[in-house]
Amino acid sequence: MSIQVVIANLVLRWQFKSKGRGPIDVPKVRHMITKAAKRYPAPPAEIKHTPVAAKGASGLCAAEWLSVDNPQRTVLYFHGGGYFFCGLDTHRPVCAYLAKSAKARVLSVDYRMAPENIFPAAVDDAVAWWKELLSQGISPKSVVFAGDSAGGGLALACLVAARDQGLPMPAGALLFSPWTDLSCSGETMKTLADADVMFNPESLPQAATFYLAGQSATHPLASPLFADLKGLPPLMIHASRHEILLSDSTRLHERALQQGLQSEIHLKAKMPHVWPTMVMLPEGRQSLKESSQFITRVTTGA
Repeated sequence: MSIQVVIANLVLRWQFKSKGRGPIDVPKVRHMITKAAKRYPAPPAEIKHTPVAAKGASGLCAAEWLSVDNPQRTVLYFHGGGYFFCGLDTHRPVCAYLAKSAKARVLSVDYRMAPENIFPAAVDDAVAWWKELLSQGISPKSVVFAGDSAGGGLALACLVAARDQGLPMPAGALLFSPWTDLSCSGETMKTLADADVMFNPESLPQAATFYLAGQSATHPLASPLFADLKGLPPLMIHASRHEILLSDSTRLHERALQQGLQSEIHLKAKMPHVWPTMVMLPEGRQSLKESSQFITRVTTGA
């Protein structure tokens, strides 16, 4: 474990977990995360950054492209943040890194968030962008869905919804510590409550309440862990052995294999939640390189 991870774990435990006890103050959390994102470096010079405005008439939310010259594949990325915070600016570094390492163009989607927009608004936005990419003539075999935490769950829900609507499947899905169970029934919600450096177990049910607004926490498009996964493309899952959402990843991997999917899971000890999105960490960059190899592998020959 690198010294950078040791420091990150200490900072997260002090600044995020300790201050996150009690009722969630949505504006406060958003302000804190937005302020932190302003310190992030701009994308590398070789990465072209192109904002895309929302198009209400066609049902498309805002998004942005991060692309290398002559991209060979496309990544459709959904940011995490419990369905109520984070956005394009917070995830620009990881999307830029994926674009560079996978020789890709990455579309980062600014889907509508709770509590202002409840389920299934985020899923509708995700599927709308998938339909848009297909309408542009992009081969689904050249596309990989990706996301972290809530965005990982959203990427999986988008696959399920798209399949049910008869849309083609992309070549694969890359999931970083995906939140796949909004009922929060995984055993590690309790067993790893102390070990997790980022989350208090009581915070996730609160976030789920914002998003669900009284709807079922086991609805397959809200909690795709409970969905029929048959017909979905290969999955690559990353999760920490010391995060409360570990069970969301391990159970997903097991269910995927049981239902005939190709799935691989990469577990690392002592890592914070969604560490691959933290490009300042050596372990994060290594996981992103492995992820880019997966993206390249499943889209080769598209």
